Amino acid sequence: MIFLNNRLHDRPGPVGLSILTWCILVATALSATASEESDFRHGFSFFGDLQYPADFQHFDYVNPDAPVGGELVVSVVGTYNSFSPWVQKGINPAGYGFVGAWIFLYDRLLEPSDDEPATHYGRLAESIAYADDFSSFTVRIDPRARWHDGVPITADDIVFTNDFIRNDATAAIRNSFTHFGDVEVLGPREVRFHIINPASQNPNAGLSVGHLPILPAHYYKDRDIKETTMEPPLGSGPYRIASFEPGKRIVYERVEDYWGWEVPSVRGKYNFKRIIFEYFRDNTVAREAAKKGILNFRGEGVAKDWITSYDDLPSVKDGKFILEIAEQRNITAMAGAIALNTRKPPFDDLLVRKALTYAFDFEWINRVLNFDFYLRVDSYFDNSDLEASGIPMGLELELLEPFRDILPAEVFNEPFVLPRSDGIGLNRANMLKAQQLLQEAGWEVVDGMLINEYGEPFRFEMLTRDASEERSALPYVAALRRLGIDASIRTADAAQFRNRVRNFQFDAAFRGYWATPTLGTYLKAFFHGSGANQVFTENWAGIDHPAVNSLIDRSLKTYDRDELTATGRALDRVLLNGYYLIPTQVEPGGRWTYWDRFGRPEKSARYRYYPFPETWWIDPAKSAAVDQYLRTTQQE
Repeated sequence: MIFLNNRLHDRPGPVGLSILTWCILVATALSATASEESDFRHGFSFFGDLQYPADFQHFDYVNPDAPVGGELVVSVVGTYNSFSPWVQKGINPAGYGFVGAWIFLYDRLLEPSDDEPATHYGRLAESIAYADDFSSFTVRIDPRARWHDGVPITADDIVFTNDFIRNDATAAIRNSFTHFGDVEVLGPREVRFHIINPASQNPNAGLSVGHLPILPAHYYKDRDIKETTMEPPLGSGPYRIASFEPGKRIVYERVEDYWGWEVPSVRGKYNFKRIIFEYFRDNTVAREAAKKGILNFRGEGVAKDWITSYDDLPSVKDGKFILEIAEQRNITAMAGAIALNTRKPPFDDLLVRKALTYAFDFEWINRVLNFDFYLRVDSYFDNSDLEASGIPMGLELELLEPFRDILPAEVFNEPFVLPRSDGIGLNRANMLKAQQLLQEAGWEVVDGMLINEYGEPFRFEMLTRDASEERSALPYVAALRRLGIDASIRTADAAQFRNRVRNFQFDAAFRGYWATPTLGTYLKAFFHGSGANQVFTENWAGIDHPAVNSLIDRSLKTYDRDELTATGRALDRVLLNGYYLIPTQVEPGGRWTYWDRFGRPEKSARYRYYPFPETWWIDPAKSAAVDQYLRTTQQE
C-alpha cells in the first residue's frame, strides 16, 4: 500500500506533483508485476492445458461410488526403525513415500492426474498461480484442510516443511529442491514459493511444488524432527498409524473424518478400511504367506518363481488366487541395473566400465534363470519418447556439439546398442571384446589374474540386496573370473545395504532408477555432479560429467515439447555411452498375485505404472466367497 503525504499532495507546486507522479508510477509498476502472475487455477500442467474443468467432481479412472471397507494386506521384505520423515538416519516404514503412490500420512499440495502427462490438480492447495517466467508459484490452502488433531493447516506448515526439506532432509531430497528459496507468507492460507535458480525457473518447478507433502509445524515445535523416533507422527492424509511392531508390521487405518474426502482429486481413492504391511526377511516366506491367504496381494519379484511356484496351486486352478501380468503403459526408465562406483579406481576408467558391460551375458541369464521372462532395459528413459535411437540429428545434435571433444566418438557416429549374446552361455565374442578393452585400459592377465601396471589385481565386490539379485550376480561373477577379475558377491540386509551405498562403501551395487515423461528435478539427485560426492546421495555411480550436468540443467528450463524430447534423448545418449550402469532387466509388466477379493475401475489411466492400491477396493461378495473357500480348503 502507498501512503501519500497530504501536505505535499495539497501543494500545487512542481515538488508535490513530481512526488504524486512518482507514487502513481510505483503503484502502476506494482500492479504490472502482480499482473505478470497467472490467475489462480484449480490445477497446473507442464504443457499448460488442463483436461479436467474447474468444476470436475472426480478423475475418470476412479469409481466415486466404490465401497469402503475391508483390509489390504501386503508384504514388505526388509525392516524399518524410524517414524521420522525423510531424514538421513533410520529406515522409514512402507507408506512413507515422498513422491508417487503409497503416501498415506501426509497430504501433498497437488495431486497428479494419471490421465495426462505432468499435470496436477488441487489437493491440499485449492488453487495455484505462477509468474510468467516461472520464478514463483503461489498456492492457496483449502480452508477445510486440517491435521488429524483438528488443527487447521496453515502457511506456517508450508514454511516449516520447505525449511526442513532444504536443510535437513536426505541428500537426495535436498538436491531435488535446491532451486527453492524461502517461502513468502502472503496470508494465513496463502504462500509464494520463490525459485532462486534461474536454470530451474520452468514448469518442472511447479511440479516440484505440487509434489511437496506438508508436515505439521506445531507438532514438531517441541520435537527434533532430525532425530529418529518410534513415536507415530501426526498426519493430515487419508490414513493414520493404528498400530505397529517395529520391523514386523505396521497398520494404517482410514481416517473417517479426514478433511479431504470431497476433494475432487481424492474422491474415489483410498477405499480400504485398513492397510497392513507385513514385514518378512525373505521373499520365500512372503510367497508362502500369500498362498495361504495371510496376504491378499503380493507382487512376485522373481521370474523363476512366477513360472514354477504356482502351477499346482489348487486355488489358482479354482480361480480364487489370481496371477496377472499388469500392462506396463508408462515410462519404465532404467528399471534394473548395476551401478559402478566411479569414485573408486578402476571404475573411473570408461574402458573398464565398457568392458564390464560386455561381460554381462543378459541373454543367458534371462533364458536359464528367468525363463526368458524379462526384457533388456536399454535406456535411462526406456519405453518413452525420451529414449535415444539412431544417431543424433537436428536439435539433439546441436545440444551435443559443444561437448564433442570430451565425448566418445560413438555418441555422434553410432546408435547405442548393448552387446548381445546367443544365450548359449559362452558369450565368446563379447568376452573377447571385454578382454581387448581391458588391455587398452592397461590391464594384463598374469598367471590367470588380471593386474595393472603396478602389479595390483583387479578385485571388487558386488553388493546385492536379496536372493534374486544374488542369482543374477553369480553367473556374472563367474564370467568376470574367466577374464582374470577377482569378483565376489556380498548380500547385505536392507539396513547394511543402504548404509554402505549411502557412504560410498561399495564397488558395484544393484539398483534401478525411475523417470518421468517430462524429465524433472529428480535428475539432479540421480545423475548431476552437484550431488556426486555428497553422502546419502542417490547418484550412486558418482556421475559428474560436464555434458550430463549441462543437459540436466537445460532440461529444468525446457518446457517446449520438441526441445524437451531432444534434451532427454541427448542426455540418454551421453549416459549410455558413459557406461556408468550395466543395464540388466525390465519386466514386461507387473507380476501380481492376489486373492480375488478386489474391485477396480473399468477405465485405467495412461500415465500411471499401475492403479493399485489407490483406486482399488474390497468387493464384499468376492471377499466373502474367498473367505468361504479358505475355510473349506483349510478344513480339508
